[in-house]
Amino acid sequence: MQDIVNPFVEIIRELLSPFGLGYYAEIVALIPFLLVLYVIYLVIMRSITVSFRRVGMPPEAISGIRLITRLIFFAVGLTTILSATTIISGTAIITGGAIFGTAIGLAFSRALANMVSGFYVLGSRPFRVGDYVRIGSEEGIVTELTLNYTRLLLPDMTKKVVPNSRVVDSDVTNFRVRADELMFDRGVEAEKHDRGGKLKSALGGLKDLAKGTEVYRYTFDVQVHKDYSMKKVMKYINEVCDRYEYKFLEKPEVMYWANVNLGVIFRIAFVVPKPMDILGVGADIQAEIADFHDKIKAS
Repeated sequence: MQDIVNPFVEIIRELLSPFGLGYYAEIVALIPFLLVLYVIYLVIMRSITVSFRRVGMPPEAISGIRLITRLIFFAVGLTTILSATTIISGTAIITGGAIFGTAIGLAFSRALANMVSGFYVLGSRPFRVGDYVRIGSEEGIVTELTLNYTRLLLPDMTKKVVPNSRVVDSDVTNFRVRADELMFDRGVEAEKHDRGGKLKSALGGLKDLAKGTEVYRYTFDVQVHKDYSMKKVMKYINEVCDRYEYKFLEKPEVMYWANVNLGVIFRIAFVVPKPMDILGVGADIQAEIADFHDKIKAS
């Protein structure tokens, strides 16, 4: 690289020597190259964004490719500067690089961990933008996914940034399912939907969905204290589910879930076509079922 740059450097040095700036000729000579490199960088970054959007690549994947491209151009620019200049000796470069690298590694270890975790999340794809997920104790709709963090829209309509290192370390529940797989998991094959009225009623709106259609099956728990009559509570919950049957793709399911020291836990599941429905009608049924405290008096 120096063989190519040296003749140009000598010309710059002759021009700058009358002003006492000949020492900086190597740096000035690199400016045109860096400008050209920057223009190429802008063109390629723009091309990546436009081209991959046209082919339908997810935003999180485009973001990852842009970051990798940015790092490559930074490495090319830095390598060119170091290889084309003799202002800094090779020993000083190696020593300074080691010290600088160590300092950067210590200062940005958490950020680097997030980036590594981001590659894992993008590669394993436990969820995608638009999914309704639960990450540890946080849940909401995924609105953005980058190498560093996952952004969630919470049920209270605030946005939460979750570091990807935390995503990897937490239990992740994705409520998105395929309608045909959901029915098959219940022991009902998609080709056998015409068995009769009872089955038709059990499947509800799911029977009309095409194979591969994605829906969201959300679950929530209700804990009932032992002082309440379990039969009365179950009757109340079922009545609420009956009223909400036509607001969902099928009637909400009520399941006995667990015994606890002070009572029983029931789990309710409902299926909706869009994740925003979980924050809308889904929140309504949760509030109404939780109101059993006022509807049913404890014994």
